[in-house]
Formats: sequence, structure tokens, C-alpha cells
Amino acid sequence: MLASMFGVSGLKAHSIVLEPKDPGAITPHALFLSFHPQGGKAMDPEVYPRPNGEVYICGMSAEEEVPDDPEQIVGNPASIAMLKRVGKSVSSHLREGEARVKAEQACFLPCTDDGVPIIGEVPGMKGCYVATGHSCWGILNGPATGAAVAELVLEGRATIVDLSRFSPARFVGRRRVKV
Repeated sequence: MLASMFGVSGLKAHSIVLEPKDPGAITPHALFLSFHPQGGKAMDPEVYPRPNGEVYICGMSAEEEVPDDPEQIVGNPASIAMLKRVGKSVSSHLREGEARVKAEQACFLPCTDDGVPIIGEVPGMKGCYVATGHSCWGILNGPATGAAVAELVLEGRATIVDLSRFSPARFVGRRRVKV
């Protein structure tokens, strides 16, 4: 029923975690890059040094069908290899032999048909609430979303944030369009 109202699809995102032999050589600055691999399409990877000396690198994403079994979610080898190229281009301390690969992983980011999160009570389904579609911003916006939905459920309306723009009602009467 909900899928007939609005679409939430998964954007498969890849990441790696590297542990340099000399963690002190990596400065604690997040990097938001524009990377142009030779013969490849431009991409926007992100590099996040962690306080424990690890370095998290992400940025390869692709639209794929979300599998029913989460155990089937594995990284695409070409995407993982590209993230390793990003790492070694950022610092010689992140190249093979200088850093241990601690993780090669993938996940799915929930994305909506119109690119705006869906937050609120589902029209025609009293007591059914939805809060999804934040893409990569869920980690940042999750606490405010949770507080707003708690207010909505307990008080009947959210005061912490205006949820009108995010209402599932915006899809009523609209034909589903995949963006």
C-alpha cells in the first residue's frame, strides 16, 4: 500500500576504512573532494580521519535494487578499488603497504522520488507514521526527525520543526515518477 503512494529507493554507497602505519601523519581534517580519475567520470569522494587514527573514505554510489537479504549487500570491487585510488592520491600514508584496509563495505541510502524526506502521518492510515528518505543526511537529521515524529505521535503536531514540506500527503493524486 505505501509503495503505491510514494517511492523510496536505495542508493548503494561504498566506503572503506584504512588504518595507516603512522596515524599521526594524517591531519584531522575532513576532505570534500572533486576527483577526476584518468579516463573516468568525475566524482565527489569524502575523506574523514577519525580520532583513533583510522581514515574513512566514501563516495562511490550507484542506483541498484535493494536486496531482501542484508547479507547480500557487498561492495562492488571496482568501486572499492576507486576509493583506494582516492586514498593514495590524498596521502602517501594511505597507499597500499602504508595502510591496512580494515573495512570494505556498502550500504543503501533511502532516497525518495522527489529528493525530499517523507515525514508524517500517512493519509488515510490513522496512526501510521513514516520518517524516511533522508539519503546520506539521516545521520545529521535523524535526531530532529525523531523529536518531530515523537511530538507528532504524542501531541498531534510537531512544534520543533515545520513538517508540512515533508508530508506524505504531497504524493496524494500524483503519479509516481522515478527521479
